[in-house]
Amino acid sequence: MDENIETKVVSQFLVKFSKLDRPVSDLKKIQKALDFACKLHEGQKRQSEEPYIIHPIAVAEILIDLNCDTDTICAGLLHDTIEDTEINIIQFENEFGPKVTRLVQGVTKLGKLNFISSKQHQAENFRKMLMAIAVDIRVVLVKIADRLHNMKTLEYMSSEKQKSIAQETMDIFAPLANRFGLNQAKNELEDLSFFYLEPDKYKEVERLVMGDREYSEKKIKEIILKIKNELEKAGIKAEIYGRPKHLYSIYRKMNRLNSKELFDLLGIRIIVERERQCYEVMGIIHDIFRPIPGKFKDYIAIPKANMYQSLHTAVVGPHGRPVEIQIRTEDMHQIAEYGIAAHWKYKENGSQKAENSEEEKLSWIRQLIEWQTDLKDPEEYIDAVKLDFFSDEVFILTPKGDVIDLPRGSTPIDFAYRIHTDVGNKCTGAKVNGRMVPLSTILKNGDIIEVVTSKNAHPSLDWLNFVATSSTKNKIRQWFKVQHRDLHISQGRSLIESAFGENKADEILASEDFEEAIRKLNRASKEDLLASLGCGDVTIAQLKGKLKFFASKEEENLDEVLLPKFTEKVDEEAVSALDGMMHHLAKCCSPLPGEDILGVVTKGKGITVHRSDCHNLDTVELERRLHISWQAGKSKTYSAAIEVECLDRVGISRDILNKVADEKINVRDLRVVAKPASGVAVIKIVVEVADLYELRKIMSSIINVGDVLNVFRSGEYKRTTLFKKKNK
Repeated sequence: MDENIETKVVSQFLVKFSKLDRPVSDLKKIQKALDFACKLHEGQKRQSEEPYIIHPIAVAEILIDLNCDTDTICAGLLHDTIEDTEINIIQFENEFGPKVTRLVQGVTKLGKLNFISSKQHQAENFRKMLMAIAVDIRVVLVKIADRLHNMKTLEYMSSEKQKSIAQETMDIFAPLANRFGLNQAKNELEDLSFFYLEPDKYKEVERLVMGDREYSEKKIKEIILKIKNELEKAGIKAEIYGRPKHLYSIYRKMNRLNSKELFDLLGIRIIVERERQCYEVMGIIHDIFRPIPGKFKDYIAIPKANMYQSLHTAVVGPHGRPVEIQIRTEDMHQIAEYGIAAHWKYKENGSQKAENSEEEKLSWIRQLIEWQTDLKDPEEYIDAVKLDFFSDEVFILTPKGDVIDLPRGSTPIDFAYRIHTDVGNKCTGAKVNGRMVPLSTILKNGDIIEVVTSKNAHPSLDWLNFVATSSTKNKIRQWFKVQHRDLHISQGRSLIESAFGENKADEILASEDFEEAIRKLNRASKEDLLASLGCGDVTIAQLKGKLKFFASKEEENLDEVLLPKFTEKVDEEAVSALDGMMHHLAKCCSPLPGEDILGVVTKGKGITVHRSDCHNLDTVELERRLHISWQAGKSKTYSAAIEVECLDRVGISRDILNKVADEKINVRDLRVVAKPASGVAVIKIVVEVADLYELRKIMSSIINVGDVLNVFRSGEYKRTTLFKKKNK
């Protein structure tokens, strides 16, 4: 049975690829890849118990339907061989060359990424995926074809697995297909995901569509005949056909209109020979039928970011039913349906248009990768990607006619920063369609914007209240960080004075040892290091670890006394718990469970517990050090101090405390140090946490509060170490 299925599938594929209009050498290469895949996957089964080779063949067929180049089709046939068979990379490259190998390796890496995970892992996997796509953009074609076939055969998975894969597809792969202009693939991925995520609603929409189909098809034929007759009179050759709408788009529109009625299942597509004819046809359509105001969209003059071009209009058809009509050329249609795959078809023919298209499509990927240095928080990164690149778009024109795509809801400030960071920083006003408008104005499709700048201007804090894109918000915050450099340098010096003593600060800053620390910490100058200290990019503990000769004594006096000696290798089990011994946590480093610790034997004060990297341990003899560890299972809380550097606005303290409260963490103390001249405040908070993980979790939550610039663990804020059982 299996052999019959496999033979049938292979035979069908042979017939399909033999019809390709490719050189004989390309057909031989595809045949070789097919034979190779069949041999390597021999005996392997899918979840459905069918021969595994059915899957790579199905992926290759999808790539053929997308008009992909030969190397991409070969990669589709071979995409699972490196991961799931015994072949090694060297042997593979000898057989198929570096290009196919690179594609298969790229898809293999993406196959190992699990997007159904925590925000942090999801963000990291998303970054890796974009890196692989940036190396060779065809990787995304194979990956989306792979995902599309897996979605078509998802019924063999468990219900839980079906929902998780469908959600991942809806969140990541359908928007990615849309961004690359793979319209048909996007529609199928959305409908398949919709089926598993909302089965009841899927069936409801399907019933409505089926009930309306007979009427719709009858009216479509009537409208097409009328249009065809008018175009023949005008001497315009055109291909005209009904355009079925996919279920998920209907469902979204029903939700948006808050209605269960279907208004626009009627859709027609008209394909003409030349771009100029698109506009001629539009005029004829509007003569025949009454256009619906506000429904005309010119994506030819202003293409979408994925290079989609078409004229859209909606008219009132027979019996008062709205009809959506798209008008485009054959080239536009290829790009609309096959997106980046159409680009590779052009590239094989040596088109310059293909080269320009590739650069356009890669530019947004590069921008996402560059954001990694700015958006370090994984949740912020994922949200920024979804907002700025996978959301609905508006298309804005510069005075020179260049098109800029922005997320819906964007303002002139977002536009200015998209042009260039300096344009945004110097923006003082904006003209939209020749008229001055407030900077908070929401932009619409086709607006022509001129940004007014001044060399003495600078960003305003209130911009953060209305700008739409994450990248704009980040650039505004970055400007304030840079402008507060002097303040950070002053704070850095204060930290050094606090850690080493005022009388030692000048000596340390002038020492060769400090110059060496600058180099070790990868800073360009003394001022850079002080600024990094002041804003929390470098901690005092890190600095002290780089200084050889200067170290202050901790707040408790480590008296030099003769005490019983402890060997360096103490029986850890005997000292892992200090409940029966007098001990306390060192205030200089405030260790938390999760950090490596050392004990120091002191006179009359028992054992002081330090972090193992504490600078004060440099002054303690080895015989006074005690190797200890945290005792598991103890229910205690520990005080930890953090400092939050933020823009000074009304309600910022409340927003931060709400984040802490969400984590169910007790706050022991809170103080605000405002700097009116700079517009910055430092909020010092003492919280009770169970361990290092809990502290980092709180800090990660706080950094996501709007207008927060930095969050770091404080080493200088005086606090009392508390031991207390958690409330049960």
